[in-house]
Amino acid sequence: MSKVPSHTLGITKYQLFCVLAASISSLNFGWNISATNLPGDIIIKCLANPKHNIAGLPSCLPANDITWGLVVGGFPIGALIGALSCTRFADKYGRKSVLMYSNLISIASAVLYGTAINIPMLAIARIVAGIAQGCANGTFTNYVVEITTPRARNSLGSMTQMSISIGQMLSIIASLGLSHPPLWRILFALTGVISLVNMALLVFCVESPKWLACKGRLDDAKLALRQLRKSGDCTEEFQSLVDSVQAEMGPKAYTASIFDVIRGKTPDNLRHQLVLAVLAMAFQQLSGISGVAFYSTKLFGSVTTQAVEYSIKPTMAQILTAVLAIVGTAATLFGMGMAGLFGRKTLMLFSHGSMALFSVLISVGTVMGFDALAIAMVFAFYSVYLLGPGPLPWVFPGEMTPIYAVSSIVAISGSVGYIGIFTIGMTFAPLLNALGGYTFLIFAATNLLAVVLFMFLLPETKDCSVTDTIKTHSVGIHNVMLHQYRVAPSSKKDDASF
Repeated sequence: MSKVPSHTLGITKYQLFCVLAASISSLNFGWNISATNLPGDIIIKCLANPKHNIAGLPSCLPANDITWGLVVGGFPIGALIGALSCTRFADKYGRKSVLMYSNLISIASAVLYGTAINIPMLAIARIVAGIAQGCANGTFTNYVVEITTPRARNSLGSMTQMSISIGQMLSIIASLGLSHPPLWRILFALTGVISLVNMALLVFCVESPKWLACKGRLDDAKLALRQLRKSGDCTEEFQSLVDSVQAEMGPKAYTASIFDVIRGKTPDNLRHQLVLAVLAMAFQQLSGISGVAFYSTKLFGSVTTQAVEYSIKPTMAQILTAVLAIVGTAATLFGMGMAGLFGRKTLMLFSHGSMALFSVLISVGTVMGFDALAIAMVFAFYSVYLLGPGPLPWVFPGEMTPIYAVSSIVAISGSVGYIGIFTIGMTFAPLLNALGGYTFLIFAATNLLAVVLFMFLLPETKDCSVTDTIKTHSVGIHNVMLHQYRVAPSSKKDDASF
């Protein structure tokens, strides 16, 4: 019996294994984002007991809220450094290699976490962890796009956000038992254990076939593709892969640097792709989600008017934070299914519009004293974020950009996202203290602005050929609502393009 063309396949077992194994790097990213959420006040305010040494290490590290904000913000700053510095490495040494060796940096951060004797040392540990995860997170996004079929990409393209959500959930749940001295050190240092697991599983994964083809290693690329598509005939897809690489890279195998992309010094006019990628990441953070991620315990505490106190047993605010993380993971899984049914643009517009509405209702509930309404709307706000603005900004560059520039655009947009995480992380708590329940009205406005901009700038890329999408939209900034900028789904054209 003849095999079906491999490009028409959905998710194969080995393809899924490679995505899941590599996704542990993004899980680690989520772990580090939320690790500081619950134990923050216990660490800096010495709520458990006066400062004393345990096994030669201080039980707490006294600091004020602003200083702690800098510690929390150290992670996205490190992620910014990692995203910008790893672009060349991923293009030169391969996606799998960068994913593998970024774990070594993460293990180093775990050692710093476990032995921190003061706030500066803890901040350095956060920065080092950020470098590792920022490097791996963007690389993982490229890896997923390059090893999956168009059908599989509809669901697996959301694995970056899915993994981050799982990491946040596991971190919050672990925090319920590991927040008090000296166990908060173990909570932070577990990032190293996650990295060890990641390294062990990556050994059994293949390198990106597209990257191998770009390096002229066609035999290796064909072998990797066959492993990923075991139940399909790879002849047509492999030829399409080679053709697309030659078309995208050109005869001199050109690779665009970050500065080439920013200055517009690329063979194709990628201004629209760059602006869209940057805006998607910017509004991911301007939506207000990082405030919920970093300070959900403080937010729930303010809603429930619960005083800050120490208890071995989890407080109501901490329990709500854990439930929020669980709901977030379920919402991300649901969103992966929705990505296969609805278009990218539909999900982005629906999510940002809903977040604007829920932001208003959070403010109404908080100001009017309707605690149940405010809490329910925080859950709804977080859930709809995970349908669109959470996962999709990581997908857009790989679906719209030639391979010679995709790493640089991912690095630029990812950097904007990390700057946003740092900024919101630093300003959310002071805003909450100053504006109280009115804080989320700011995010209602930013989400509405996102709806307007994406209506005219975001094209539909679901099921579309990457090659056709690049050709159609590499014409400078334009209104995608016009008919000439619409790309037909590849399934309708039997397109085998990557």
